[in-house]
Amino acid sequence: MWIVAVVVLVVSWSLTALLLALLVRAQHELKRVLAEKERLRQLHQDYIAGPAVLSHELRTPLTVVRGAAELLADGSAGPMNEMQLKFAKTIAENSNQVIEMAEDMLAEIRMESDLFNLRLKRVEMRELVRHNVAQLRRFHSAPIRLENHGAPIHMSVDPRLMGQAIANVINNAARHAGDGVSILVSVQDSDEDVTIAVVDDGRGMTPEEKERLFIPFDTGGSLRPGTGLGMMLTQKILRLHGGTILVDTIASKGTTFYLTIPRSQRSATVPKEGQ
Repeated sequence: MWIVAVVVLVVSWSLTALLLALLVRAQHELKRVLAEKERLRQLHQDYIAGPAVLSHELRTPLTVVRGAAELLADGSAGPMNEMQLKFAKTIAENSNQVIEMAEDMLAEIRMESDLFNLRLKRVEMRELVRHNVAQLRRFHSAPIRLENHGAPIHMSVDPRLMGQAIANVINNAARHAGDGVSILVSVQDSDEDVTIAVVDDGRGMTPEEKERLFIPFDTGGSLRPGTGLGMMLTQKILRLHGGTILVDTIASKGTTFYLTIPRSQRSATVPKEGQ
């Protein structure tokens, strides 16, 4: 019997030693995985920090340049001759284009780095659209008409991001439609959702251009410089709000974009205000 007891004891010690060895090995492996995860996290932070800083550094001084050019163009600094006025408008328009690109880059970086949260506020949608159209009229030669009649529409959205989405679609129309185009923005509401339509009577899109519309960094047939991020970001912003963006286009006839936002948010990713 004592021999059996010794064998059992030896086996027990051996199993205990094996288990301890496996535990130590698992602890070392866990430390290695955690260290690798931290290294990759730091690499990712370094990767996104450079473009973010560059976009911010570009946007800040150019906003000042744009503001100064606008003041010159509206006569705040005194009368200007026709040539000086043309130069001031050109400075303001091109500054705005670079600011648009910086805004798109910053939004893309925030989304890709999981640092992106909606800041929902109760806003009046007709006024939000009216404000953004008024801002864009200052930078585009194409006339932008607004059909925005009806009762106030109060709903919870991120006003900055929704404004960026509206601006991206109007800017896209101005970039791609060509000379002599006109743009119409309208707001339609129902019990369930609100639709912002942006219509241009420009050259439209080919099936290939429509297929590439939401691909990052693809500028398609743009007649003005851009990042190729605007429409992809607009799609993401609408999805974060539980909404959709649809496009109806015919080559040589024009294009219509429909931005539809539900009155009650359906997106599972939307945090409560203040989070």
